[in-house]
Amino acid sequence: MKNLRPFKLERYYTLYEHTSKYSLCNSDCEAMTIKDLLNLENGAEEQLHNTWLGYTKPKGDPILRTAIASLYDHISPEDITVCTGAQEPIFLYSHAALEKGDEVIVQSPYYQSLASVPESIGCQVREWMVRYKDNQPYFDLDELKKIITDKTKAIHLNAPHNPTGYLFTKEEQKAIIDLARSQGIIVFCDEVYRELEQNPADRIPTIADVYENGVTVGVMSKAYGLPGLRIGWVVTKNSKILDRISVLKEYTTICNVAPSEFLAGVALRNRAQILERNLDIIRSNMELYSTFFDKYSHLFSWNKPNAGPVAFIKMLFDNDDTGFAEKVLKKQGVLILPGGIYDYEGYFRIGMGRKKIPEALEQFEIYVQENLMK
Repeated sequence: MKNLRPFKLERYYTLYEHTSKYSLCNSDCEAMTIKDLLNLENGAEEQLHNTWLGYTKPKGDPILRTAIASLYDHISPEDITVCTGAQEPIFLYSHAALEKGDEVIVQSPYYQSLASVPESIGCQVREWMVRYKDNQPYFDLDELKKIITDKTKAIHLNAPHNPTGYLFTKEEQKAIIDLARSQGIIVFCDEVYRELEQNPADRIPTIADVYENGVTVGVMSKAYGLPGLRIGWVVTKNSKILDRISVLKEYTTICNVAPSEFLAGVALRNRAQILERNLDIIRSNMELYSTFFDKYSHLFSWNKPNAGPVAFIKMLFDNDDTGFAEKVLKKQGVLILPGGIYDYEGYFRIGMGRKKIPEALEQFEIYVQENLMK
């Protein structure tokens, strides 16, 4: 643990998320109360009251694992280990699958633990960087081919991608899998925004469904807007990796929180209703942002993401994203996430999944009018 770099994004949120008056940058969807969640399923309240508060099964409650398996096409409950959030499965997978000297390719910008945990083990991290064409983000498959070496152990993806909102096509995903399969490379995919595609036809298969060395991470926090449950999972048909994760989990959380496992099961069995609500919020906020960024197109450049609740905004007036974020927070109490958090200057991240985005955007526009329109 002492070799881990400070987690810049989480440090930033620790300092500012709960003290800022307005937020434009949260990457999760709108949360709900326990009461609202229980109301989605007849008898759920009584079942919660009767939930046994003893130790739970280390791999996760069988009923919950069955609900998680229903998200996939070719996954059984035995291919799943339930964990705490997304951080624990990323940490456990890294220690289960990687060794000092391995090379890991990470789709970049990235959620920092996808690179920092391998680095702490002694892996060499190589970045597969986002490119832009006509303001649209993309990831060049020819570049990926050039980055791969005979030491490449794993490719770490995030689909849909945070912070750009980019989603691979089915053809791009297949090309990545073909590359990996030809050299026995693991493909690890953070899929916490899956099911938030603007067009369901764009949804790509989960990596664990279509690749024997694919490892998938999911979580209740993002698409379903239930971070307070602290429930995530890792899915793979690679039994060697999954068995090793189970052994390592005995050194971390051992097992999961019984009420959270029950509530996560309720949410997943009723996820269609939750996802419809969250997509409605995203679409409404996306239209507000579209109007805003069209109005200030001389100051900001953006593209509507085709999946997920986040977008990456290019600043056309300055490259100091950290300084800009500090000024907006100080003068208007509005929190944005500077691109420097991702080591990607001149950008900032916005979120679209919260109900209070309109109020925060109004305050952000006041700052723009008073400080950037002179």
